[in-house]
Amino acid sequence: MTERSRPQPRRPGPLPDDKKHELDQARRQEWATLALRISVVAALYAALGSSQALHAVWLKSLWSLLPPLAFLAAARIEAKPPTERFPYGFYRAGSIAFLTAALALTCMGGYLLFAGMRSLIEQHEPQLATIEAMGGWAHWHGWWIIAALGYSVAVPWIVGRRRQQLAIALHDKGLYADAAMGRVNWLAGSAAIIGVLGIGLGVWWLDYAATLVIAVDVLRHGLRHLYTAVCDLIDEVPRRIGSQTPDPLGTTIRDYLEGCDWIAEARVRLREEGRLLTGIALICPHESTATLARFEAAREHIEQMDWRLLDFQLVPVCDTTFERYCVETRPT
Repeated sequence: MTERSRPQPRRPGPLPDDKKHELDQARRQEWATLALRISVVAALYAALGSSQALHAVWLKSLWSLLPPLAFLAAARIEAKPPTERFPYGFYRAGSIAFLTAALALTCMGGYLLFAGMRSLIEQHEPQLATIEAMGGWAHWHGWWIIAALGYSVAVPWIVGRRRQQLAIALHDKGLYADAAMGRVNWLAGSAAIIGVLGIGLGVWWLDYAATLVIAVDVLRHGLRHLYTAVCDLIDEVPRRIGSQTPDPLGTTIRDYLEGCDWIAEARVRLREEGRLLTGIALICPHESTATLARFEAAREHIEQMDWRLLDFQLVPVCDTTFERYCVETRPT
């Protein structure tokens, strides 16, 4: 293959300065989150007893180390410039990180559900002593477990809100999903505390009921994020982060193109590549007024509409075959 015919790598689309600053903030937040979650895992491990709910929270906390690690790895990989082997760059690393975190969460929820159901059916009573057996509330060992669980509930509230704001600003679904898990962590920790108190009061089955509550909620969130991650990888219409509302950018681009006097009609397709977007517009131009300069000016104007637009192409299509092409990416 000659040098002229060899495909040229696409230039990396640098983030605006404000987004670079927010990405640096997100990295620091994720390192802090990772450190705090490690401390939660250590605290829960130190208090680990025979409570099934506590084991569920500990496993959930252990697996929760994966999303920040995936984000940090993806942020490093996606910053690499395109190469001859990967001419489109490494921007989908963020999508892969999101899929990895969602799959891990789903597997963990399924395992906790299976373990909780099996223990409840087999009626394995926890070995933690009751309050009565320990001689009263003051001597009960369960307080250490409740203190560790309380710490596991407090940490997500400390770091969650700011990370969610950064995820929206950076259009990072993996970071958003992880930050939004604060409710799950609160529910899991609270349910585990109820389970431990149930053991102390002699209601042993309450511990397994709490485990099932934790498992169902974790599995539900995991499946939802897994569905979103898979849809992103098969190029679903871009949607606003944290919702099912289609991103209005496709409609904005179409309206701009059809407002140009040299374009009769346009169809727009957008797809996500990690936190960024790429797209194509199939346009039916008026041949007498369409020029190369107008094509280039329109393309440059569109790429300035949104910082997420990494690459956008205009493709002229004959009016006799225009309707053969697929539908555009716009809200219905």
